Amino acid sequence: MGKFLLTISDIHVGSSFGMMPNDFCISTGAEVSLNSGQDYLLSCWEHFLGCLPEKIDVLVLNGDMVEGQNLAEQCRGLVEVDPNFQARAAARLLEPIVERVAKVDGQRQVYMTRGSRYHVGRGGRTEEVLGLILEAVKGPHGAYAQSWLRLPVDGVLFDIAHRQSFTIRYRSMPLEREISFFLERVGRQRKAPPDHLVIIRSHTHSGYRMYEEQYRMAVSTPCWKLQDDYAQTSITPNRMLPDNIGAVGFEIYSEEINGKRVQTIPYLYSHPE
Repeated sequence: MGKFLLTISDIHVGSSFGMMPNDFCISTGAEVSLNSGQDYLLSCWEHFLGCLPEKIDVLVLNGDMVEGQNLAEQCRGLVEVDPNFQARAAARLLEPIVERVAKVDGQRQVYMTRGSRYHVGRGGRTEEVLGLILEAVKGPHGAYAQSWLRLPVDGVLFDIAHRQSFTIRYRSMPLEREISFFLERVGRQRKAPPDHLVIIRSHTHSGYRMYEEQYRMAVSTPCWKLQDDYAQTSITPNRMLPDNIGAVGFEIYSEEINGKRVQTIPYLYSHPE
């Protein structure tokens, strides 16, 4: 059996459209009361926890773990305004997963990428708080949340970043272009491309998508946030409604099986309308 990498993104803890743990005291000292949407998200999350393997070799938190202060909306739509308390709540939700992550030389293999500046602050400062709580792996410049993570796992290169482009139609096109851009960059550097490549992107909240070319795949991960007022009013709502919420796992085989080294394992739940 090979290794297992799990990626989770866009939880947006602190938003009234995102998850919050039960029995959590917010910065005012009050115990948070979940709305019906948050109850649904938490029930999906608890089911998700029950489906995960007992051992996770690598966990990647791919940005926007917290909602931030939502300043453009004058803090509307928040159940917690303080980003540091949002980070604490996110850590509470993630603890059952982090406890399953394998250690290498005493360090749990938890990696983080930096989310959108609007949500996590300049330099990803709120996600740095979360990284400190979770004791995530630090990047080459000492930050927990890296802008761009290139992580080799058993001969497979994982190219991971939060942001990606988005098209209303032909939604596989951005993923196809990610592979093309990668190969173009490698070609300009006159390097040989890796035998096996997995590109992971998030950010768009459009649901799970995957594009594959031979031994290379590009995956867009789903979010854990329900459609908020911004998504409903900024563009035609039906076009922005996520197909699903959830996360994506990757089973990395030690040898090729039918020419493949990586198998995606999506954990998906319906997005209520």
